[in-house]
Amino acid sequence: MRIVLVGPAYPLRGGIAQYLAVLHVKLREAGHDVRFVSFTKQFPEWLFPGKTQFESSENVIDVNPVARFAPLGPRSWWRTYREIAAFDPDLVVFKWWMPFFGPGYWAVQRWVRKRTRARIAYIVDNVIPHERRPGDRALTKLAFSQTDYFIAQSRAVEKDLFTWFPRMPRERVAFSAHPIYDCYPAFPGSQKEARTTLGLPDDGKLILFFGFVRHYKGLDLLLKAMPAMRKALPDLRLVVAGEFYEPRSEFDKLIRELDLEGAVFIHDEYCPNEKVGAYFTACDTVVLPYRSATQSGIIQVCYALNTPVITTDVGGLAEVLVDGVTGLIVPPRNLDALTDAVQRFYAAGGRNAFREGVRREAGRFSWEGMVETIVRFGKS
Repeated sequence: MRIVLVGPAYPLRGGIAQYLAVLHVKLREAGHDVRFVSFTKQFPEWLFPGKTQFESSENVIDVNPVARFAPLGPRSWWRTYREIAAFDPDLVVFKWWMPFFGPGYWAVQRWVRKRTRARIAYIVDNVIPHERRPGDRALTKLAFSQTDYFIAQSRAVEKDLFTWFPRMPRERVAFSAHPIYDCYPAFPGSQKEARTTLGLPDDGKLILFFGFVRHYKGLDLLLKAMPAMRKALPDLRLVVAGEFYEPRSEFDKLIRELDLEGAVFIHDEYCPNEKVGAYFTACDTVVLPYRSATQSGIIQVCYALNTPVITTDVGGLAEVLVDGVTGLIVPPRNLDALTDAVQRFYAAGGRNAFREGVRREAGRFSWEGMVETIVRFGKS
């Protein structure tokens, strides 16, 4: 089958780019002819909250994309269509996670539908983003109007699709669980060696908050729970590994007010691919105290790197974990429950007590399932 993927790719950075690069590899390994049409940039600089949109990792998956699409560039939309049409695909797969791309996606899809034989599918991360903006629904409705098929990666997203679009025919929607990120190599040494590599203390208990720092991810809630956690577990410390998309000064102030200086290690940077394995080896568990979510790629990194997770019951996060087996699930915005979960995690035996459960459950999230779903839509 001839398939075009549309979305960000290296040298652009981020979880979406990493996901699509792995998908490109998996589709090619399955014997399909795949072309990647990428973005020239994801956002205009005045809208981008981070330090850079470009990858700084040494180890990257370069799928040789052709960069054509710019969200605010109508001429780029035509060039994107021309690139797709020249490949004569059976199926065009877009990644959907933000309505901001709606007008450009709509235009490209409309030309593809009118001038080629290709069908169009979306892999949907969010129907509507966690951080809503005016016009989200209208832009989503515009983009979805030209799409043949939708792949939801959590039941929560599948439910959102039918909630926002109640007339959506069921045969146009498929569920395929978010696959694991098996692209990050495991750290080759011990936990102590991983901590030394990252400049972290080699003793005591370490928990990890990983990924971009955004309000909906609840880092402030985790910090507020830390004093109670440390009262029961005095040697507990927190590692924050991720670039801040919120004012860092507010978190530094909170750390001072809670007397947590020395108990929180902040690595304020986009984590390069080659360092991911070290963080997940150095820490005992990942804690995701999200206020809201639909799904999380971080959990799929945990599965790939055999790391348990403590997370909140929001969106589709609880679908992915098996409570007490691969981690612990707590109610959102509940500091007492979060504190209790961390204490129960260590009382149960810590990382080693969950290791076999994580390894066993990781098999539920294979890329083969996603590839089969895409191919099924391409043949329909």
